[in-house]
Amino acid sequence: MAGARHRRPTRDLTRAPHGPEQALTALEALQGMTVNAAHAAGEEHEAGRIAVGHRADLTVLAADPLTTAATGLPDVPVLLTVLAGRPTHRDASL
Repeated sequence: MAGARHRRPTRDLTRAPHGPEQALTALEALQGMTVNAAHAAGEEHEAGRIAVGHRADLTVLAADPLTTAATGLPDVPVLLTVLAGRPTHRDASL
C-alpha cells in the first residue's frame, strides 16, 4: 500500500517518485489490496471484504492505514492475521 501511495521504493524513500501522477489515495490503495484484488481473482463473491458468507481473511494493524502517512505504513505493527477464519499470527499484546 505504501509504494502505491508514494510511488517510491519503501527501502529508499530518498529516491524521486516514479510516475507520481499514478499515485493512489489511501482508500484506492486499500481497495487494491482487498475488494479489487478479489475481483481480479474472480473471488468477489467469497473474498475481499468482511461480510457474511465471505472467507474470513483479514489483517488487523496497530494503526489505521487510511490515516497513517504512506511513509509510516511499513513500520505499523501487524496485530493479527486471520486466514479462512483461523488466526495465523497474534501479537503478544492481544
